Amino acid sequence: MKKRILTLLLTLVLLVGTAVPASAAGTGFSDVPAGYWAGEAIQSVAGKGIVSGYQDGTFRPGQKVTNAQFAVLLARAFYPKEAKAYEDQGYGGPAPWYWSSMAALRDHDILKGTAMGRDAGWPELSCDGDYVSRYDMAQLAYNIMLDHEQRGSEVEREIVHMRVRDWEQIPEGYRDAVAACYVLEVLRGHADGDFDGDALMTRAQSCVVIHRLGKALGVAIGTGEYASSGPVGATLLSGLPVTEENVKDLLQRVADEWKGDTRGFAYAAGNSSAEVQAVIWSYDDANGKKLSMTSGSGGYAAMLSDRVFGRHGFPARKLDDITRMRAGDIVITLDNGKIVRASTYSGTKGDMMTLEGRLETGYGMFYLKDGGTAGNMVITPGDEFPGRTYEVWTRYPE
Repeated sequence: MKKRILTLLLTLVLLVGTAVPASAAGTGFSDVPAGYWAGEAIQSVAGKGIVSGYQDGTFRPGQKVTNAQFAVLLARAFYPKEAKAYEDQGYGGPAPWYWSSMAALRDHDILKGTAMGRDAGWPELSCDGDYVSRYDMAQLAYNIMLDHEQRGSEVEREIVHMRVRDWEQIPEGYRDAVAACYVLEVLRGHADGDFDGDALMTRAQSCVVIHRLGKALGVAIGTGEYASSGPVGATLLSGLPVTEENVKDLLQRVADEWKGDTRGFAYAAGNSSAEVQAVIWSYDDANGKKLSMTSGSGGYAAMLSDRVFGRHGFPARKLDDITRMRAGDIVITLDNGKIVRASTYSGTKGDMMTLEGRLETGYGMFYLKDGGTAGNMVITPGDEFPGRTYEVWTRYPE
């Protein structure tokens, strides 16, 4: 009993920093200087009342986070209404401080595959005092992605192993989670290329993960609701302003990542922004079927668009004058009203970034194929193919 009381007291001491006094929200911290690598994320997460600092004005970014603490942060960020409903309902008996958050996460199947999900001691966790590993952090983030029906392009997930130096050391059960976290840029790994899954999460890292995950899913953290449509910023995913030159540069970087990969492709449905997805799905293909986001150059075009403009913030709109298309625009090719191809304009007249062209040529000379013969296709209102018409959709702001 004494040991149990001592453990509880230690837990409460650790959790002082995750209490959410109103006075702490949105303020600075003495040990988070300007330019600190996680400063923006800490400010964002603290400003939403998800985490706070300590009474001495510090945040203690390097302090490790327990399983229960991290679960509470995730519930506050992504499922606050559910957690609050459980708290208001009450447990009906003795229960640990974190039970309502854990209940909310359990309802959404977020704990599976982690130490918390394997713990049978509900409502108390035998792993409460254990610290969160990067493996479990990735799995928890991945489960939240799945709950929001997003996990990134399958193509991108299949080549993550090329970017992670210690991929072979990652247990099979965690690989899908780690790959998805890299694709949605929730994780970026260490400077040496290692994932280092056994390492323990810190308060700073927890804020970064929550901040990035919210952006990747389009969720306003602290509310659990999707962020409103419309620009959430004025920059591309590269962080640079929205100009054609910056778009071309980012397309180049994406193409370089994929150059030389010749395996089969399948694109996970529903990953693209709602606006781009609506464009692709609004047409029938040559066989009278909807062009699926799960295969072919339509999925590739949508994926490229999101890798440049992001999944949220830059809605797609049709250009009245297709000669005004710019790098990164999506070109819909129609044959007698049926869609036959969706491509991304590379920024060089006549060159399209398609699945076939990418595999054959690399960036800069992306050809459209017709009848199995490669050739430059200059997009004009009319060309040598009877019945062939084009539409151009852009995500550049008006």
